[in-house]
Amino acid sequence: MSDRIDHPRLIALLTDRFPEVAAAIDDCSRDLLHLEMATLARATQAAIDNQDKATVVRHFQFVDEVFRDAAPDVENAVNVSYLENLRFDGRKAAPTNARDLLTPRLQQALIELEEYLARLSRFVNGEVAGEPFDGPHDMNKTKHPDRRS
Repeated sequence: MSDRIDHPRLIALLTDRFPEVAAAIDDCSRDLLHLEMATLARATQAAIDNQDKATVVRHFQFVDEVFRDAAPDVENAVNVSYLENLRFDGRKAAPTNARDLLTPRLQQALIELEEYLARLSRFVNGEVAGEPFDGPHDMNKTKHPDRRS
């Protein structure tokens, strides 16, 4: 058995740790990794908005554990369908200070994601003409601290 957390193993872990989140995955989203990850993101966002720091921390710890050992498709889903979907600012989200609750690994991943999105925005807006831009696959090339190779 592989040490990597692939899609089926992610869902098994999610079901074991957060059965209420797994139960919220509707029939249209079931078996679609990014939509399932987005369901977890919505649950985390609800906890952020409700200032339920204990649940936010539990979700972040779970995602950190998954991210540490993630197969490439699951790592991508964490970046694209989890971290990118969370709102850390705004009237409801700001009081929770959720960004400060992220694990160091997820903080680094979020920083890299935000830097990537800023580069992409500059590229799309023509602000970096002539600069090489390798495209979205750059996100999966990044080496994260404490990440198994």
